[in-house]
Amino acid sequence: LQQDGLHLACRNGAKDCGELVLKAGGEGLTGGGALLGADTQDHFPVTITGRRPTLRPAAPATHDYDPKVFRPFYSPSLAPVMHIFPGDTVRTRTADSRGNDKDGLPKGPRGNPQTGPFYIEGAMPGDTLVVHLDRVRTNRGTAYQTDQVAANALETGYLRSLPRESGFATWQLDPATGTASLARPGGHLLDYKIKLQPMLGCIGVAPPHDEILGSGHLGPYGGNMDFPEMGEGVTLYLPVSEPGALLYLGDGHAEQGDGELPGQGLETSLDVQFTVNVMEDKSLGQPWAENSDYVMVMGIGNSTDEAMRRATTGMSRWLADKYHLTPQEIAAVLGTAMQYQIAEVVDSEIDVVAKLRKDALAEIRQ
Repeated sequence: LQQDGLHLACRNGAKDCGELVLKAGGEGLTGGGALLGADTQDHFPVTITGRRPTLRPAAPATHDYDPKVFRPFYSPSLAPVMHIFPGDTVRTRTADSRGNDKDGLPKGPRGNPQTGPFYIEGAMPGDTLVVHLDRVRTNRGTAYQTDQVAANALETGYLRSLPRESGFATWQLDPATGTASLARPGGHLLDYKIKLQPMLGCIGVAPPHDEILGSGHLGPYGGNMDFPEMGEGVTLYLPVSEPGALLYLGDGHAEQGDGELPGQGLETSLDVQFTVNVMEDKSLGQPWAENSDYVMVMGIGNSTDEAMRRATTGMSRWLADKYHLTPQEIAAVLGTAMQYQIAEVVDSEIDVVAKLRKDALAEIRQ
């Protein structure tokens, strides 16, 4: 600490990599200096501003957010639609994948437009954002879905035998009976009904390294995971890469089979209520979740093989961290109790989920 401010020296081992000077004033810090570039011997000017974190209220709050704008990408650069604190609850809604709202009116662009981002005070890189989905419900009477299985989920020979033209099927949603059925079924599906299982196809935070990604993508930040279990009652854990985490959600499905094989679930709009919390200085580096029955780790990669390896590795790391198991003990648990679920196979990245039942985990001594 010197007369002109707080001097911070940067060292990489014995190598000098720059110096910064910070001054306190008002509610924060200002300053700057120069830092060595990552791939050069040149120093580059740096400016710094900092603010004190907003004081957390004595009690959690419940917020209502009526979205007017929906954005089809994940970005660390967008202004937050709301600042909330750990423990707070938000009631909001999503548009469908075409940007239509609960009345079927266009309110956003096509391509999974998102609600958000929500800035969570105190969430910092290296933390884990905890999102509990308290309520996920359909809010209109219809959904739509493409009427062909996606080409990249089929063998070429079979694909050639299919009609080239595809369209969209409309589904009628009946919350009173908890079912959905085709609005114009063919003769074979006149009696075909499915159970409603509303879920978020997309939920994620700002990607790492200042990336801006379209909302059709998925990765360690979450995103378009299209995991059927991402509905009411699930708790999702996401690694934080940007201050405030910047939480996005959207792409509502009334129901979806594993793999999202037509390239869509039953696309519709949703009412959503969620509660947030933060695990400080702790991150699995990939999304994981739990519900009343399972602990689940999402493996996301460019192939099914890569995604499965990441899911298995993530579950192994979680067992070592949570239960302090040795590699041999991990092999015993995974070799007898592991389950896999293929969540997404037709998007740009693949999502394979590793699952362990909680009743099996209850047999492990901590």
